[in-house]
Amino acid sequence: MSVWAVIAAAGSGERLGLDRPKAFANLRDRPLLAESLERLEESDWITSIVVAAPPDWEEPVILLAEELVASKVAAVVTGGATRGESVAAGLAEVPDDALVVVVHD
Repeated sequence: MSVWAVIAAAGSGERLGLDRPKAFANLRDRPLLAESLERLEESDWITSIVVAAPPDWEEPVILLAEELVASKVAAVVTGGATRGESVAAGLAEVPDDALVVVVHD
């Protein structure tokens, strides 16, 4: 059974007044995205993860996934200007034979 998770993490953080994307806002001295990656990685239900990252933040997302040993991360894609565009970019990486896709927003 193939269950994929798409993390829509391309928010700019502008509304929060941040100098970095929202996914990299600190939560207990760690990027917010780390919490989502770890929980999905630990889930017995999730087989693969796609992260839609802010433009020019794809590499930091890959490095974070490597640091966390989030081996289920199958792809990091550039998110869009809207949440819907980011989800669509993530879904484009999910194989057609995936049984279930969950979206973490």
